[in-house]
Amino acid sequence: MALTRCPLMAEEILKLSQTWSQPFTSLRRVQERMQDLSAASQLQAWRYATTGQGGARLYYKLTLTGYRTVMQDDQIEPPTKRFFREISPGRHRHQRALSQFIVQTYLAAHFRGIKVTDFHPENTFRIDCGERPLWPDARFTLTLPNGSQLSYCVELDNSTESVLSYKSADSILSKMQRYLLDLVVTPQPYRVLFPITGSADRLQHIVDLARQLTDGRSFSPFYVVLLDDYLADLDAFFRPCFHSPQNKNIPLLRSQARQFQIHSAVLATPVAL
Repeated sequence: MALTRCPLMAEEILKLSQTWSQPFTSLRRVQERMQDLSAASQLQAWRYATTGQGGARLYYKLTLTGYRTVMQDDQIEPPTKRFFREISPGRHRHQRALSQFIVQTYLAAHFRGIKVTDFHPENTFRIDCGERPLWPDARFTLTLPNGSQLSYCVELDNSTESVLSYKSADSILSKMQRYLLDLVVTPQPYRVLFPITGSADRLQHIVDLARQLTDGRSFSPFYVVLLDDYLADLDAFFRPCFHSPQNKNIPLLRSQARQFQIHSAVLATPVAL
């Protein structure tokens, strides 16, 4: 089921499994399971073009057979045309960062007893707004212990698109403008998260743009965060690493913090991954 959300490396599956009732106990066990599932035509694997410690890593995707096994539907079709295909090398950096963000989100939710629901993988949630629709990198809802629900769209930024461009439909400006159009008509408000893999200067440029576009509004939907800061703490939802047009260094769930205070003593104990 985790692989219906995004491609994952064995290391990410090991980390994510800590949120499961029966987690993996070692990286070797993960790799053995992936080999077994690949041999059974449930999974397929390729190598990322990017290298790091240990060389290029394998990432895993479901096959059509595996997807139908997970969904328990022998007739279901993939959500996108490229869902089972190898990722083009030009998208490797983007996908690795997005997968890291998604894994961390599930870990942070599990740590606080929050449920991640209504998850939509990259390019599967369409938002009609103006002449060109938006296709977020991810869309999900957090269901808090008190029953309240908060929805988010994710726009991961690898510094490959212009921040301020009136011509490019993929610029940060264009995306923010279209999100603001949708938020005028949508019955349920949501926030748009911009995880940044670039520099603090890049983050500040995006925050400044959000401030210009939302000046005078009582609700600003845009939250920006350096990806490394988001990944640095298991309690990522309450780490003061997010930036909005009105505030900097704030937690994502700051207005919901009160309902979690009774658990603070327990949550202060680090959880080994």
